[in-house]
Amino acid sequence: MHVSPPELIPKSPVLGSLFLHRNATDAYPSLLDAPQQQSHRRGSLALAMVLRHLHLNPEDEILLPAYHCTAMVLPVISCQLTPVFYRIQSNTQVDLEDLEQRLTSHSKVLIAPHFFGFHQAAARLRAFCDAHRLIYLEDCAHAFFGYCDEQPIGFHGDYAIGSNWKFFPINEGGCLVSHRHPLDYPTQSASPVTELKAFVNTLEYSLQYQRLRSLRGIFSWAMRLRNRTQPVQSSSLASVPPEGWEPVATDPGFQVNEVNHRGTRWASWVTQQSSQTMIVTKRRQNYLILLRASQQWPGCRPLHPDLPEGVVPHVFPLIMDNPRQYFARLKFSGVPIIRFGEFLWEGMDPLTCPISADYSRRIFQFPCHQELSSRELQWMITTISHILHDNPATPAPFGIYP
Repeated sequence: MHVSPPELIPKSPVLGSLFLHRNATDAYPSLLDAPQQQSHRRGSLALAMVLRHLHLNPEDEILLPAYHCTAMVLPVISCQLTPVFYRIQSNTQVDLEDLEQRLTSHSKVLIAPHFFGFHQAAARLRAFCDAHRLIYLEDCAHAFFGYCDEQPIGFHGDYAIGSNWKFFPINEGGCLVSHRHPLDYPTQSASPVTELKAFVNTLEYSLQYQRLRSLRGIFSWAMRLRNRTQPVQSSSLASVPPEGWEPVATDPGFQVNEVNHRGTRWASWVTQQSSQTMIVTKRRQNYLILLRASQQWPGCRPLHPDLPEGVVPHVFPLIMDNPRQYFARLKFSGVPIIRFGEFLWEGMDPLTCPISADYSRRIFQFPCHQELSSRELQWMITTISHILHDNPATPAPFGIYP
């Protein structure tokens, strides 16, 4: 059995007491501003949906960044299209010179992510796509909120995809939006069982991290019902890295048979009811707290040493000088680490983009979401600091498991 390190504070937003604090004036530029909206269960499924309806041919090429997760590539492959990987610059901006050299008569779509919530030069990409007759798909999986070149995120693309679950306290949810084209693709509603699982999984994740504790007894019936329809998968948790431990690739969550499934009503309701001001304010505050703390950490540097106006970060990305030295100890101390691009597409030549290959190994991402308590954030900062300073003692773990 694969040994799993614990995550003693929540990696993604949990359902707490703050999310319903929305009022009539609580709004911030976001994907929700697009006039055309379609809900999906994941952003990757939204990507597959739009690719299916662009009337492309099997020999057509989709331009993707060499720095990617497999969930970005699988929708392309599922549509029998050809991925062509382009270089990024050290600040994760699209390398337009390299991109132009990769264009052929079969190039049809450019997919450009706002990595970690930090924006591409979207207006410039829009002009590039117009000049070369490309469809611009703005990948906002890391950037649900914010404004870019004086417009809401997602405005410049022909289409934009988002991942609601990375910004809201839900365990699933994605979207396809557009400011330029109608979205009338046929979809089907989530089943009652799927709706129940989405609701209960959200509650269970929150209760695991000591949120909504007063409701534990009220919702115990829902937990029992969920376990009858979906038995809990046990995993072996450990607090010390086993000798030779290595991470394994996780399921990217792309299920081709769910492409035409709408997101759950539960996910849509939470998205609509959540306080946008709170999400934006807390994420930016937490990012700046981590940024200040990182100035005292040896052997690393922040990918983005400042936080521009209009940016609402998904995570705090940190470039490590010696990632193998600290990765396992950080993980098994209970610090949640996200490794976007840790496993690149096997069919891509590693020499395509040396920066992407380097970042795949060396960038650790730490949570900065709105539902981190000040105590959890401080514990994470202290634990990271102790480990990077090679201090044998680490702060006591949180007791999240009942």
